[in-house]
Amino acid sequence: MKPVLFRGATLLPGAGIWTPRPAMDLLLDEGRIAAIGRGLDLPEGAEAIEAGHLLLLPAFINAHTHSPEALARGRAPMARLDPWLAVQYAEGEDALPAARIRQAILVSAAEAIRGGAVQVTDHFRQIPPNLDAVAVAAAAWAEGGIRARVAMMLRDLPSPTASFSPPSTAQALALAEALLKAPPPGAEIGLGPSAPQRCTDQLLMGVGALLRRHGGFLHLHLCETAKDAADCRARFGTDPVAHLELLGLTGPQAEFAHCVHLADAELDRLAATGTLMVHNPLANLRLGSGIAPVARALARGVRLGIGSDGPGSNDTQDMLEAAKLALLLPRAGRPDAEWPTPGQVLGMATGGASLAAGARADLIAFDLRGAAFLDAKPEEIAPRLLMAARPRDLRHVLADGRFLMRDGALTPPALAALP
Repeated sequence: MKPVLFRGATLLPGAGIWTPRPAMDLLLDEGRIAAIGRGLDLPEGAEAIEAGHLLLLPAFINAHTHSPEALARGRAPMARLDPWLAVQYAEGEDALPAARIRQAILVSAAEAIRGGAVQVTDHFRQIPPNLDAVAVAAAAWAEGGIRARVAMMLRDLPSPTASFSPPSTAQALALAEALLKAPPPGAEIGLGPSAPQRCTDQLLMGVGALLRRHGGFLHLHLCETAKDAADCRARFGTDPVAHLELLGLTGPQAEFAHCVHLADAELDRLAATGTLMVHNPLANLRLGSGIAPVARALARGVRLGIGSDGPGSNDTQDMLEAAKLALLLPRAGRPDAEWPTPGQVLGMATGGASLAAGARADLIAFDLRGAAFLDAKPEEIAPRLLMAARPRDLRHVLADGRFLMRDGALTPPALAALP
């Protein structure tokens, strides 16, 4: 992979700095940002890209999705979560053959890249969970060029809205340990208990012990709906975050998706433990689950990411769209003081990354000549990126210095034939 020099670009540096820096050169080499400045020399063998019309910023990270749903969109459009789940997976999307898993993931990867994402966390559901399916998923994400984190979904309690019988606690933990002992290539591997109300404490404690022993990350749904939150509090006799902390399931390697119905004290616990809260605004809107307390979480120092959620509850994998909804959804039902700013939302969508020397060369490039940026003042660039720009304005997507999309065309061979 040869070095690439973007000449004269406008940069949004990231990591809290969203004031544009015009006419900057940016050199990529060996998967890293090698240098940033003006008038940089072109190294021997490097490619120069004239970028005076380009806006560069850190790439997006999709912090929560379910890839099998890519084959089943638009179902139960008037349903809330539990009845929607009963319809969404009724035709076997949680028991797919290998070829269909690969198809779903390649479609998801193409859509993710077109929306500016280079990394995805796939809360991967197949019932019964099995190692072969996880291996197929990891390989398919790699084939699509995406840096993936695959969390095998686990549960050991039945659902009143589903016909399947989950594995026993012992079976689920044995499978989880086998996965962590010999993780398949192609993705970072973690464990994904479905949600506290769908798992026994024995399973949750066992998952925590396995992750501490073998490494990996924890990813689960938490308090997505008011009913989920009420069920958890009734069962545990305390707030769900406190209970998960008691079970050893909070911390920097733990990620809780949704968190729509958390109180301030629970947000404080997330902040104190360094646990990631993943906001899924479009899915929460689609299923009528509520508006997550994003600004209150940010004010308390909670780490936040943004997810698209699955293509069944979002119906796209477009992170640019998800980021726009993250900015605007609180305005429908939260006081003005709880509206996140464009800079805060961009920080969430990019995982706090920055364009800085030595940083990973994950970046996206928008065309400033598009209608979204016409006559934009410097202070309007970041807001327009979120509120006006669309995937058609995105020209390049790079992960570790590799082009995943160049001049609007997907570059991974497996994605070339996709619509």
